[in-house]
Amino acid sequence: MRIFHWFRGSLPARAGVAVLLIGTLALGSAVSAGLIAWLSEDDAAAINTAGSLRMSVYKLSWRLQAGTDNAEIQRQGDNFRHRLESINLTRILRSDQQSPLNQAYAGLRERWHNQLAPALERGDVAVFHANADGFVEQLNQFVLLLQRQSERKQSWQLAIQGTALFVTVMVLMVGMYSLQSSVLSPLQELVRATERFRAGDLSARVQYRSEDELGHMANSFNAMAEALEQSHHTLESRVAQKTAHLAQANAALQLLYQGSRSLASGPASAESLDKLIDSFQNRLPGLRLTLCLHGDPREPAEQLIALHGSELREICSPGDCATCTLHQRRNIVASPVVNQGSELGELRAAFADGRPPQQWELELIEALANLIGTALSLERRREQDHRLLLFEERAIIARELHDSLAQALSYMKLQVSRLQTLMHRGEPPEQLEKVTEEIRDGLNNAYRQLRELLTTFRLKIQEGGLRKALDDTAREFSERGQFPVQLNVKTLPFGLSASEQIHLLQIAREALSNCARHSGASHVWLTVQQVGSEVEMLIEDDGCGVSLDFDPRLHHGLTIMLERSRNLHGRLRIEQREPNGTRVQLNFAPQFLGRDLERDIA
Repeated sequence: MRIFHWFRGSLPARAGVAVLLIGTLALGSAVSAGLIAWLSEDDAAAINTAGSLRMSVYKLSWRLQAGTDNAEIQRQGDNFRHRLESINLTRILRSDQQSPLNQAYAGLRERWHNQLAPALERGDVAVFHANADGFVEQLNQFVLLLQRQSERKQSWQLAIQGTALFVTVMVLMVGMYSLQSSVLSPLQELVRATERFRAGDLSARVQYRSEDELGHMANSFNAMAEALEQSHHTLESRVAQKTAHLAQANAALQLLYQGSRSLASGPASAESLDKLIDSFQNRLPGLRLTLCLHGDPREPAEQLIALHGSELREICSPGDCATCTLHQRRNIVASPVVNQGSELGELRAAFADGRPPQQWELELIEALANLIGTALSLERRREQDHRLLLFEERAIIARELHDSLAQALSYMKLQVSRLQTLMHRGEPPEQLEKVTEEIRDGLNNAYRQLRELLTTFRLKIQEGGLRKALDDTAREFSERGQFPVQLNVKTLPFGLSASEQIHLLQIAREALSNCARHSGASHVWLTVQQVGSEVEMLIEDDGCGVSLDFDPRLHHGLTIMLERSRNLHGRLRIEQREPNGTRVQLNFAPQFLGRDLERDIA
């Protein structure tokens, strides 16, 4: 049974059996043809010998009538007997003594020995002739039996070869049918299924079922196609999930970006935080957010502010958290709002249906809490910077008033006291008028300084930036000082801060003011450019110049210029210009490029 299953399940075994069967039939047919041909050789010899015996009978009869020598006749008779008993006739006889061939041969021998041979020995011609015809007739019957026996052998050969040919044709027909049904058709179906699969039809399957090799190949192909189709569906579902996650992540990043931009562009007020909470709740349906802020953790407030979006805003105490509507929901997530290590509050989140948030939703809520903490930190930093700027501006105003107007008023106060003393002494009017002139000059100087201070304090960088402000300043002093100011401002590859622009503009105005009052110049050149990693500003005139031993600290305007250069961490040089005039040069490293070293001021 096992061999039968192996035979049915093996194409090479079936093909080998068919080839072996055809070969066996061909070999058997060839061997049988050769064997029958070899056996037929005895029949031909026997027929030939029997035929020669008929001629010998006629020769003996003729020799007896002719009176041939008795010795010759005896010799011919011995030859006849020898051929009658020769092996050519005896070896074709069968073992069955009752067979017609054996009986015919026995009759021939008996008639020869009993009738013809004695008559031949006696020389009795009449008896020999009387029995010769009967003997010849028996020989003819014997030859006929030999011929039929030979014909039967030939018929056996024909039957064997016909049977072998028939069986061979049947084996070939069965083999062709088996080849068509078990090999060609399955291969064609397998090729068609492969082409469909390659064209993208993952549902292509082979319907052929068998226990042979092609059946195993069909089963393997179907299993492979099933695995690939399942893998393809799995990959499609994973790609869809990843695409959905990426879309959610992209939307979350866009939401965080828009929220950070809106918070960075304006103050972090309750209204802006409400809008941010609303945008997140709209992005995640069912999400409910509450932002609880308690202010400075070092000074805990007695009341909290709870922002639920634009719909609701509450002022509550810390003990009210247990009765909050959000706390009545399940799976609440609380993310701390931290500012530089200090906790300012927390962002509480829960879904309306009570489901726990997913991982990416948790990350989004934490990112929102960090964003709010950063926004509050930036807002506090803005307040601190604004407070520092205010303090600095007040200090500058106080210093300017002290260095200019306060000294002028102190000088006039001394002059008034001097005038009173002279009046009490009764000094002549000429002396009193001289002191009065000095007081009037002091008042004019104080008024001029006051106007300059007002102009300085009101100075702003309008739209157009530093280039526009310097252009307006150059036009102003060209009209006031009656000398042209040639401006050359080269475009910088970076921007200057507002403080740096104000300091540059003030130093330029002070230098141009000195040119208008003291230099007597006919031309002034103002240049702003980048030199290496520094910004350089040059103010040059062709006036009378400065003395080599002058002390800048004794001049109020130059002192202010030096102070502003220190604020810029820069270097200010005031020197003679060749061939004549004054050269004011300022170099400083801008904040955009960083300031690593303190600069000395010349």
